[in-house]
Amino acid sequence: MTRMIGDLFSWLVTALFGVIFVALAFESWALLTGNKPITDYIRPAVHSYPGWAFVIAVVIGVILGHFLWGPARGRTSPERTQK
Repeated sequence: MTRMIGDLFSWLVTALFGVIFVALAFESWALLTGNKPITDYIRPAVHSYPGWAFVIAVVIGVILGHFLWGPARGRTSPERTQK
């Protein structure tokens, strides 16, 4: 069961990075061809709902920080074990 949950998590993270890649590719294409980029849709929403935008930014920052920071281990760990 644990392996299945790990596999599902891996697929979800892969899908998230795929969506981010497609969004960045669309943004680049729109800027190069003169079409309306995603940013032009996001800015009015942030100005209309600044509280929600702040909450979403904080939640995304906490989630990314949690996964990217990682546990303290290795040579620079403050809890280094003495042998």
